[in-house]
Amino acid sequence: MTIAALQEVRDIRRAADGTYRLTVRELDETGGVVARRELGARHLFLGAGSVGSTELLLRARDTGTLPGLGEAIGRGWGPNGNVMAGRANHAWDLTGNTQSGMPALGIDAWDDPEHPVFAEIAPMPAGIELWVSLYLAITKNPERGHFTYDPATDSAKLHWSAEQGQPSIDSMKTHLDRINRVNKTVYRHDLFGDTRAFENRFTYHPLGGVVLGEATDLYGRVHGYPNLYVNDSALIPGNTGVNPFVTITALAERNVERILAEDFR
Repeated sequence: MTIAALQEVRDIRRAADGTYRLTVRELDETGGVVARRELGARHLFLGAGSVGSTELLLRARDTGTLPGLGEAIGRGWGPNGNVMAGRANHAWDLTGNTQSGMPALGIDAWDDPEHPVFAEIAPMPAGIELWVSLYLAITKNPERGHFTYDPATDSAKLHWSAEQGQPSIDSMKTHLDRINRVNKTVYRHDLFGDTRAFENRFTYHPLGGVVLGEATDLYGRVHGYPNLYVNDSALIPGNTGVNPFVTITALAERNVERILAEDFR
């Protein structure tokens, strides 16, 4: 294996002999393009993540370099129900000047029949006392977004509205309202750049875009293009209920085991 740092794949096409040709930009440490080159592969595995792998395939389909890609490319995206919120602690409830860089506590309410939530209680290692409990939550949000290719910016554009994220806020609010009532505390309204108590204009777990069993077969083989595979979070349709890292890893290992047995004989 060769790991090539500062190399950005921009385009994929299929040559007459069936191999895949990649247009690659070589970058300097500031992101500037210093060279362009082309690489070839008999078997091409995309591992650029939900956004990256989806964008590469959308660009290839809509610019005509892989015109046989189906309409399922770009569909089934979701933010894993991610939402953040903060509670204001009492003056005597100190979180401390020195805090961990990783969450060490959590709220597991995933068995709630109406508002399932798993929330990490995240540190805020600012070096000063902030009197805040910050929550990074995963909720069960059935809403799905989709990507389209924007030729003006040569990039994938996500179609996802604020209303689609509201189920996540509602679920998290149900549980934090209970905690606030018991502890006689209130929400923090100064954490997210305005006065909102909940923030979901982001995701730390993007999922979907090349969904397993729809845009691919059940092992990540992209429909219509032999020896082209997706093997990352783009395969997962929008929500897992947990941090998806281990799920993505297990899925990738499962897929590769089958592909090596069947496609490399």
